[in-house]
Amino acid sequence: MKNKGLIVGLIASVSLVGCGGGGGGSSTPSSTSPFSGSGIYVNTADLAVMVVDSSRSANNLVVGDFANNGVYFTDSAITTEKQMKTKGVTYADASSFLKSSSQEMTANFTGNSVSLTAVFNGSNLAYSMDKTSDSLQLSEIVGTHTNLSDGSTWTINADSSFTVNGICTITGTLVRNGAYFNVNNANAVSCAQASMNGTYSGVFLTVKHGGIDYVAGLLGNDTSLLWGSAPKS
Repeated sequence: MKNKGLIVGLIASVSLVGCGGGGGGSSTPSSTSPFSGSGIYVNTADLAVMVVDSSRSANNLVVGDFANNGVYFTDSAITTEKQMKTKGVTYADASSFLKSSSQEMTANFTGNSVSLTAVFNGSNLAYSMDKTSDSLQLSEIVGTHTNLSDGSTWTINADSSFTVNGICTITGTLVRNGAYFNVNNANAVSCAQASMNGTYSGVFLTVKHGGIDYVAGLLGNDTSLLWGSAPKS
């Protein structure tokens, strides 16, 4: 695979999408020494985003490739101060779903930059990104944000609850966790594919692109991933 940018909801044409597949599990991450790389990373040239957090119980590194309409959720990680090695991944795009408990990726951190490398599905992956600002505060994103391309709406309330209406109707609660918002036990119903109905966990974040703030979400469980975005109203 050629070097590709990973984007998470940076353009309004990206719709709330998802894909389901087979089951699997994840393991608990551990840390071998203090880690300094947690945060949100972007590559503005390639429209790329990566969420890194060594403190999460799972999914310590999450990336999205909206050029190919795909998302990667890693299972677990071990860290040193300047490196994160992940094991296990769940990947989905608009037409396929892959879960591997043995897939490894390596993220190396230098200053405010990260490089992620892996051999994935027989091809090389290589991404370079720079650290960006933390997500906006909850009070700054309260309201309804609409993706005009697909008609999906993202409503965020002052009590931290949210509702996304798109390929599914998703309800849940945002919990601030450093640079982003954590989402646990969000409920997806009325999905385009009934098999995708269920409980999801993941992340919400905001990213600025072209002078516009976007609200983005990436959610997953053992059998499906959901992702999308909308420009901040």
